Amino acid sequence: MTALLAAAARAAHLVVDDAPPLFADTLAARILGPDGAIPIAYHRHDPSHPVLRAARVEATVRARFAEDALTTSGVRQYVVVGAGLDTYAYRNAAGGCRVLEVDLPDVQERKRQAVSRAGLAGPVTYVPADLAATPLAEALHAAGADPEEPIVVAALGLTMYLARKQVAGLLASAAGWPGGAQLVADHLLPPDDDERRGYAGAVGSAAAQAGEAWRTSLTAAEAADLARTAGFLRVRTTTPRTALPATAWRRTDGLRPGHVSGFLHAAT
Repeated sequence: MTALLAAAARAAHLVVDDAPPLFADTLAARILGPDGAIPIAYHRHDPSHPVLRAARVEATVRARFAEDALTTSGVRQYVVVGAGLDTYAYRNAAGGCRVLEVDLPDVQERKRQAVSRAGLAGPVTYVPADLAATPLAEALHAAGADPEEPIVVAALGLTMYLARKQVAGLLASAAGWPGGAQLVADHLLPPDDDERRGYAGAVGSAAAQAGEAWRTSLTAAEAADLARTAGFLRVRTTTPRTALPATAWRRTDGLRPGHVSGFLHAAT
């Protein structure tokens, strides 16, 4: 459910918010197909609802932050952990970047069906894995990733569903990649103000009812400490406001950077 709602938020952003978009996922609606009709309709019906606005900001800003980091890096192996309905591989099919999508086997089977239904194609290697049982590096090796080439790992909308020990394990496995690694992740901030408590009450409760309860929140300092302990040498934390150029927030549609999550960009 959370993968579907995130894709719907990216799709709805291009429909209900003003140009220029924070992030243009031009294939989100297509990969959703009929499954996207109802969640996108929610955004159409009440585009100024604070929770729906926050969902669009969260989904778009984190995707742009990750893809900007990939573009800047020049790396040709992109690992999307908890890929859900991510569409990068299909939007950039001619870009020469190999995309490895890591997710649970049943989630990937539904993704394959959605891709086939939408008639999409891209340079994707599916890596079915439960990272609670299999380290990321082990799963990538088994899928044929080149260990001598660097990787950029995107873990978006994921860390909040893992125990802190599992987050640490994911970071350590990525940091140990022989060819070098960068990692981009978002993390929920502790619900210690009204905005965060409200978001947790609305979105977190819905996720829990769907069997995908949030388990971990991290301050920026805690996220940075986990990355350094894992072996990353260069660590940067940021917020939705500073993750994008300042011009991105000169808007006429009421979208504002939220304060419910932070971003981590780490490199070995």
